[in-house]
Amino acid sequence: MAQGPLGITLKGVGKRHGRQWILRGMNLELEPGTIFAVLGSNGSGKSSLVRIMCGFDRASEGTVTWRRGAGDLTAMEVPLAVAYCAPDQGLIPHLDVSEHIALHHRLRRPISGLDLDTTLTLARLEDKGRVRVGDLSSGMRQRLALALAFSTACGAVFLDEPTSHLDQSGISWYAELVHTWLQGRTLVVASNHDPREYPGSTARCELTSG
Repeated sequence: MAQGPLGITLKGVGKRHGRQWILRGMNLELEPGTIFAVLGSNGSGKSSLVRIMCGFDRASEGTVTWRRGAGDLTAMEVPLAVAYCAPDQGLIPHLDVSEHIALHHRLRRPISGLDLDTTLTLARLEDKGRVRVGDLSSGMRQRLALALAFSTACGAVFLDEPTSHLDQSGISWYAELVHTWLQGRTLVVASNHDPREYPGSTARCELTSG
């Protein structure tokens, strides 16, 4: 694997939207290779915290430090060192599945051993390569998004409610995906208390609404 696992430290982190504080006083220490669950009900700030941790959003207060190996990463470097998947993630509906995978792998280098065909197989979409992404079922789109995240050469994978739209077979597929393809990377999962979404978690935090 090209990139070592990411370590993340949060000190006094808060996030405010307008006058409303979504998060306050978050202190976390994630060692590289941790499987970390961010738990809470809707509106508790799970998604905001995950987006801060993966460098997509800036904290309103406090500091976030990312480290890989012996060095730190800047906030500008972090998005290219992580992979992210959320239920509202913007897949490109007019591309077919093979085109989408090929584009993703041009923009984000895949981990060793995962080319177009193996990624189609990984997503269980072997017979859907020429189907438009917009014509897939919601479960198929979620499998595609998750397969793209895990196929990316990166130091950490961030998932927001990853079993959304997955049936029982899809949830079993997701558990195998984590088991086989995490490969020692850091994993952060935002979940509404569904333990099937964070198998093997070694640490967790609980957020409360209001």
